[in-house]
Amino acid sequence: MKKLTALMLAAAMAVTGLTACGSKTEETTAAATEAAAPAATEAAKEEEKGSEAAKSEAAAEAKDASSLKVAAIFGGAINDGNWNETQYNGLKAIEEAGAEIAYMENISDTDAAEAARTYASEGFNLVYLTTNSYQDYCTPVAKDFPDTTFIQINGTVVDGNFVSVRIADEEQGFLQGVAAALLSETGKVGFVGGQEINPIKLGSSGFQQGVDYVNSTYGLNVEATRINTGSFTDVNQAKETAISIIEGGADVIAPMANDASVGIMEAGEEKGVMAVGCGLGQETSAPTATRMIIVKDVAIALKSTFEAYVNGELNPTEVETYGANKGVVYATDWFGDVDDEVKTRLQETIDKMERERLKFLFSNKTIVIVMELSGAFLAAPFV
Repeated sequence: MKKLTALMLAAAMAVTGLTACGSKTEETTAAATEAAAPAATEAAKEEEKGSEAAKSEAAAEAKDASSLKVAAIFGGAINDGNWNETQYNGLKAIEEAGAEIAYMENISDTDAAEAARTYASEGFNLVYLTTNSYQDYCTPVAKDFPDTTFIQINGTVVDGNFVSVRIADEEQGFLQGVAAALLSETGKVGFVGGQEINPIKLGSSGFQQGVDYVNSTYGLNVEATRINTGSFTDVNQAKETAISIIEGGADVIAPMANDASVGIMEAGEEKGVMAVGCGLGQETSAPTATRMIIVKDVAIALKSTFEAYVNGELNPTEVETYGANKGVVYATDWFGDVDDEVKTRLQETIDKMERERLKFLFSNKTIVIVMELSGAFLAAPFV
């Protein structure tokens, strides 16, 4: 179109000049105009061809959702009210988009490869691996099935048909820590995590930083106790661990233990302290204790990657992170009676995160939060 406009403008200028130059100039200009017209038309045709080719290429890569088969392999129960359930919700949304779905739940790390191989051999187009501990077992499977795309949640590998996305567990833990520290009246708060895997370590470190952030920003002196039980399924162990922290003086408790999180919430309810949950619906286990849920809605990551696959756009060169910036990590409304100052201060922190003025950086086994507004920084090890 730029070529066409330029040629038409040149022709118009030639006609204008002609009027003052006599009939010979008129003949010359007319000839030029006649010569320019085919050239302009040809340029327009070429541009149109290029546009059509681009559309055809995109259409060729795009897929019909109703023709796709999508599977997910879960490390826990799909009704855990937490990590697995949010991903199952994402899988259901994929089904609503037209795809055929299948899933297996409570699959151990050592059985994940066989489950992935089963789905790939049955012609599934996409297989979601919903816990990062599956990665080492399933990357070899991807090489045997190049026509199946494997999407590893919280993975670190991007290699051909093996794609990883990362969920910002540290952001969830950070906001849990901020909320807990702001709520505390005893000056002591607690965090109970599950398995000793990087996402939980990141969440735990984020929790400590949330407490440190509140202390440095608002002049408080809140102490945090953090314990990972090593299990996502042992509800009693998680509950006993939470009770021990509460008996040590903590008046706010926060879970990040998948299925076992219910035990932590119950401990808060039974001991009469406050709780900052990590999954939608956890308030039902602790209706009196719950003050806030910091949600990690992994369903968004599943829906987003599926849409990219359907549109022929799932070709990452690096691991993409899903956090508050993509609506994956967010805070629910408050539960119960909460001081207005607490509400205001938490919202101030969330606003900083959304403006990306509060950033999370990583160095070896340390997570660092940089607050650009003040130039300050906080660091906590993965423990």
